[in-house]
Amino acid sequence: MSDNLPILKRKRATLRSNITRLVTAINDAMEGTMLDDFEHFRNRFQETLDQLTSLDDFIHGSLNDVEYATDVETCEEYIVSVKRVIYKAARAIDSRISASMPTMRLATTTLPSHTTIVPTIKLPTIKLEPFSGDIESWPRFWEQSQSSVDTNPSVSQINKHVFLRGYLEGEPKHLFDGIAVTAETYEETKRILHTKYGDKNRIIQAHLDYLEDLKPIRSATPELLNTTYVECNRRLQALQALGENIDNYGSILAPKILRAFPDDICRQWIIHAKREQLSEGDITKLMAFLNEEVEGTIITRKIHPSRPPHPNDSCLPCPHKVHQTTYS
Repeated sequence: MSDNLPILKRKRATLRSNITRLVTAINDAMEGTMLDDFEHFRNRFQETLDQLTSLDDFIHGSLNDVEYATDVETCEEYIVSVKRVIYKAARAIDSRISASMPTMRLATTTLPSHTTIVPTIKLPTIKLEPFSGDIESWPRFWEQSQSSVDTNPSVSQINKHVFLRGYLEGEPKHLFDGIAVTAETYEETKRILHTKYGDKNRIIQAHLDYLEDLKPIRSATPELLNTTYVECNRRLQALQALGENIDNYGSILAPKILRAFPDDICRQWIIHAKREQLSEGDITKLMAFLNEEVEGTIITRKIHPSRPPHPNDSCLPCPHKVHQTTYS
């Protein structure tokens, strides 16, 4: 196999050159290219990409560990670029079809009444944050991907697959190194992703683990207080979106969240909860209280930008820490 390596690399170089010429051609003719030409370009891109992917697999089988790591990284960057060009061509096709829809409707008015016509619309520019394997971000990523492309009947299966694979990075991307980007393998790609990253219980546990492992803020700047509050609130909102009743976790999570904040805020919460006859484990009320406290520090900083932070009163223990045993 190693004797054929130079020949395989030359073939790969030729395929890459063909792709470069296709990219140049489609960019030069972007405004005036007819629909059939874009279909041709898109099909040529996909055929060449499939050949290139297969050739890469053969080449990787003949490389040593160092060469393999370097070559795989280069190939992945190249293939992602090609996939985005394919998606660009697909969007151009959708745009051309959309522009011709009035004529198409006139031409189809004589069809039998039972004929169903599914219009093709121009997709808006879609910008998603790539998914790199963080299971906590999977629900948001898939919801956006699903609403943008997956459930859109005007987008073909191959284009949905190209779109989805183009926004995978790191581990999720490596999962599909041996799977071709075709219409037939789109459902399999989705199944693999949902199986590995879409387990609801794992996602819930990841959010709970974060909140339970919060560390105390060492430098209570308004910015850090706000960042901590926002991150805690985001996790709680995510749990609610997953169907969890966060009040059920109040006795566990409330002290964990509160201990991340300075002692003076802990004391104020205890005083506030007693005055309003609230449970110290009421996590909804606690988050509302923390929001007001954090906003107050931010406003104070804006009014007195040169004023140094109020020193944390470490002489007196936080009353919440004294009573933490009540939650156990």
